[in-house]
Amino acid sequence: MSRILIRQQHNKSSDEVVDILKEVEETLTTRFKLSTHWRGDAVSFKRSGLDGELRMEPGCVVINMKLSRMLGLFARQIQTELESSLANKLA
Repeated sequence: MSRILIRQQHNKSSDEVVDILKEVEETLTTRFKLSTHWRGDAVSFKRSGLDGELRMEPGCVVINMKLSRMLGLFARQIQTELESSLANKLA
């Protein structure tokens, strides 16, 4: 089992961050065929072999994912793409 933990700092308003999280949610849903559920300032997501959470904290966005052994083979690539996407959106 592999884990991905990403913390991306930002200087955006809460409303801007929620809009960005919705964009990221849509991208993850499309790319990985995830089911999602919003709970407060966080969206949980899952599918076979992958589950996690995307949440807003003061001044940062956090993505925490658990990957199955099979998807874990792509953990570095997935993490790099997510970090790049968040950095661009939160810049």
